[in-house]
Amino acid sequence: MQTLTKEYITSLLPMRPDNSHKATFGHVLNIAGSMHYRGAAYLSSLSALRTGAGYVTLASSPGVCQSVSALTPNIVMRPLPTRPVIYAELSPQMTDSVCIGLQSIDTESIDEKAVIQLHDLLEKASVITVGSGLSIGQSKDEFNDSTAPLSSMAIAEGNHGFFLALLGALQTRSQSMVFDADALNFISHFLHHSPRKPQTPLHLPKNSIITPHPKELARLLNIDVEAIQADRVHYATEAAKQLNTIVLLKGYHTVISDGEYAFINPTGNNALAKAGSGDVLTGIIGGFCAQGLSPLNATCLGVYLHGLAGDLAAQALSEYSVLASDLLDYIPKAIKQITNVKPINV
Repeated sequence: MQTLTKEYITSLLPMRPDNSHKATFGHVLNIAGSMHYRGAAYLSSLSALRTGAGYVTLASSPGVCQSVSALTPNIVMRPLPTRPVIYAELSPQMTDSVCIGLQSIDTESIDEKAVIQLHDLLEKASVITVGSGLSIGQSKDEFNDSTAPLSSMAIAEGNHGFFLALLGALQTRSQSMVFDADALNFISHFLHHSPRKPQTPLHLPKNSIITPHPKELARLLNIDVEAIQADRVHYATEAAKQLNTIVLLKGYHTVISDGEYAFINPTGNNALAKAGSGDVLTGIIGGFCAQGLSPLNATCLGVYLHGLAGDLAAQALSEYSVLASDLLDYIPKAIKQITNVKPINV
């Protein structure tokens, strides 16, 4: 187990040659956002650009793309087709729950056929980030739970179908990939609880990074969150071995492990315990992967800089008042601070 140092982190920063263009610094494909979590798509996309990626494409529902494009002109949009949720209106007075009509509502659930439309971007992208605010949604089983109100029943699966199709399409790809938030919740549900199993086993792609908080890691390993917190290094390392991935276990003194080595991050403070902070972290890591860093190095560098940006923001604004969007302004300050240190040879 090693603690990340400022000198070591500085040695990981990718070079910025003068003779370059946007493709030199990589293309991030960010599959993120949903009707209720549009900000996550904005934060995870813009933070990748702030860390030096040359090009970021946001793939999401049309509503999310419209919202994000209204906030910034810096991100390329790929709106994906959606499908309405169909509700069967049931009579609450009748014990047989007779259907009295059907109606649809646009929840911006992405159609699973959208994966086909993503084929060209999956080919071009240097790195693929998935899950920030994606809101996988409820399954049929959850909608059809006997405890659900009888006045209505949904016949749809939110983004379950889309994400399952996407994960299948990513299986053989060699790019670095970052899985965050609801992507992790879907994977844990699929591994331990879902009756839907594909004909071939589903694995995380070989150059993957996952960014769970303790509860998400507990779901992935199917153990209690208290056990995770009691031995964070052990379980981060164990998850990395089991899932063949880089694990970034969030929290005080974030742990990064590839299954063989473990690193502890010394930067960061409670100002980062705020909605959206994890989305910024996903974008930072994706931005460094796009510039050619290995998944492990991009994760170590990204976590350190994310925490340092939080430290600098807290100094200026107080630990109470830092917003996730403030971190976007402090990423450049964090990079400036570490570039003042002479790199070490590694």
